[in-house]
Amino acid sequence: MIIRSILLALCALLCSVGLLTGEAKAQLFLENAKVSLAVSGGEHLNGFVIIHNTSSQQGNIRVYWEDFEYQPPYDGSKKFLPAGTAPGSASQWVTFSPQVFTLPAMGQQRVDYTVAVPSVIQGGHYGVLFFERSSDQTKVEKEDVSIVMRVGCLFFIEPTNKSKKAALQDIELKANSITANFVNHGDVVLIPHTTYYIMQEDGLVLNRGESKKVYVPPQAAASLEVPLDQKLKAGRFTLVLNSDLDEGDVVVKEIGLLKDESGRLTIENSRD
Repeated sequence: MIIRSILLALCALLCSVGLLTGEAKAQLFLENAKVSLAVSGGEHLNGFVIIHNTSSQQGNIRVYWEDFEYQPPYDGSKKFLPAGTAPGSASQWVTFSPQVFTLPAMGQQRVDYTVAVPSVIQGGHYGVLFFERSSDQTKVEKEDVSIVMRVGCLFFIEPTNKSKKAALQDIELKANSITANFVNHGDVVLIPHTTYYIMQEDGLVLNRGESKKVYVPPQAAASLEVPLDQKLKAGRFTLVLNSDLDEGDVVVKEIGLLKDESGRLTIENSRD
């Protein structure tokens, strides 16, 4: 029973993030793995998701909804919850059909959905439409193990008048890097694309790069880190952090750095 539980948990984890497990005959593929909708109160929107069977055997598919929440350290890790239990659940708004079907070998199936937005909407609402298939049973140390596979389409349903407010704060020097917190003060999930560059006093750019992607829920914060070149000569420098929030929204922070003749680096100032 221990082996069975471990296998089931591992397969569910891999499949829930879109990775396929098991033999090639059990593979599933979604054309559109994310649906992003900007909505107003009272709207009804229609769409569809197409799932492919890339194996040589047909399979029975069950379609169902679950809520999800991004989890610290907000690197994309998700916690899946029963439909209707997350504070920002969209489960009551979304209907879909068919909910069960047979997917032919090397075939595809279209699943239609309708989003019925209530008259008043505040903040973002999220969830995932899962497509689940159970494979043939496999013998593992004299036990029958049924491997459950699933792939999911994420739904991001956000109001057209959403609040996208964020700040880069808590700037600190840590060893040979600068750390900052990206704080989401708005009412929707923010997935910033953060780039940086370091320039010296004459405006010459010495180094540039991009920070890791973070997935930050409303009123949460994620840590960012920018490595500093240890070969920087003595002098004053400016580190510019630029977090692009899409749709023309950006958050910028300029950080003044001083490196003295002894090689000691300090933060002189920071400004938006």
